[in-house]
Amino acid sequence: MAPKGSTSTPKKAASTVGKVKMSPVVGPIVSAPKWLNKVHTATTQARGVFVTWVTKPNGTASYVKPFKTHYEEECIARNLSEAWKVSAVMKRRDFKDLVANVALPSSPASAWGWDCFVTVGNEDETAASIGKHITTSFNEHAANAEEFMSQKYKPKYAFCGDQSDATNGLHPLSHFLLDEDVVQVFVSMYARENKKALMMGQDDILEAFFGSAEKGRQTLEECVWNASA
Repeated sequence: MAPKGSTSTPKKAASTVGKVKMSPVVGPIVSAPKWLNKVHTATTQARGVFVTWVTKPNGTASYVKPFKTHYEEECIARNLSEAWKVSAVMKRRDFKDLVANVALPSSPASAWGWDCFVTVGNEDETAASIGKHITTSFNEHAANAEEFMSQKYKPKYAFCGDQSDATNGLHPLSHFLLDEDVVQVFVSMYARENKKALMMGQDDILEAFFGSAEKGRQTLEECVWNASA
């Protein structure tokens, strides 16, 4: 816009080279269902570890108990760790008070903790590939599970992207999980192949899991280790 009182003609924006094409609209334009659940996945500082959670459209926790129950009861028989790419179902940590080490409520007035899905993947996987796979798995289970057969509208799930903090960088795993659950993930990844004394000296890895190497050593001090110390 030209300055007030100026008689000069505002410059037009430079034209972009190329012809714009409009796609034909086939059928009605349908809004996303109001009951659509949103799947969010975050990459963590812990290499190969991802955390996924599900929200209602209003941002509070989605009802995932049927998935949690099915996972806990059928994980081994149906190899759900591989089929769903879910290594564990754990509570989300209240990231607004990390020192307290308490579960994030599923809604502001709720006493129930917010469940999340933890994935220990490989170097080729990303938050997007993990999140999309879990979303597909949930949609397939919701469409066929007995728990939802009586519902007029079966729940639907849509992946909403990598929730990693692009501004401040990746968070340690302890930003998402309670300390005791971080220990479980850490031990499951390293205890079979490494002695505890060796891992207690891996500052970079400890920081990625616990937020600081010293916090990691303190938290792991009394944990049960599968390999000899």
